Amino acid sequence: MLSQKNKQGWRNPWVFGLLAVILSGVLINAKFFWNVTQHPTRILDENYSVKSHNKYDAKWLQEQAERTTLGWQTKLHSPQRLENDPLATPDAARFILLANPAEMKFELKNSSGVAIEGAQVEIVAQWPGDPKFDFNTKFQATDAGEYVASMTFPRAGNWDLIIKASKDGRDFDTEQKVFVAIPK
Repeated sequence: MLSQKNKQGWRNPWVFGLLAVILSGVLINAKFFWNVTQHPTRILDENYSVKSHNKYDAKWLQEQAERTTLGWQTKLHSPQRLENDPLATPDAARFILLANPAEMKFELKNSSGVAIEGAQVEIVAQWPGDPKFDFNTKFQATDAGEYVASMTFPRAGNWDLIIKASKDGRDFDTEQKVFVAIPK
């Protein structure tokens, strides 16, 4: 019989089990906390985060002003592209790639719709959870205002693409979210 005066109650297996469950919960939460502090989630790059960027930051304001004064029009195509649901949320992937490597075509026009020739175009592909999967791809000019490249993604899933175009010292950056489905 167990009572408060009986010191054998602490040796009950149910007490040990309850203490083990509580200890494991504390350890798991401590590991989650350590993981978050050591590996923060990246959205686009080290300086620009959609969730927490400061719209009053001078650099951000300058980039936005440069982007609007240039007025460049861009479009990213792929023959392996599958359109996303038009009712998808704005932060969802804009399109789905069904091949790996994926052939990408980038169109670049000025504000009046004239093709921009001789620009340097590069895509920085970022895996949001781990920077070791990130890679860069340079595009080659094929026609007036058209640039192509082949991109090999190391894993399937959601990717953030930062497209950087520059010509005559003028830079234009745009972002694109894609979902890569690698066929087996």
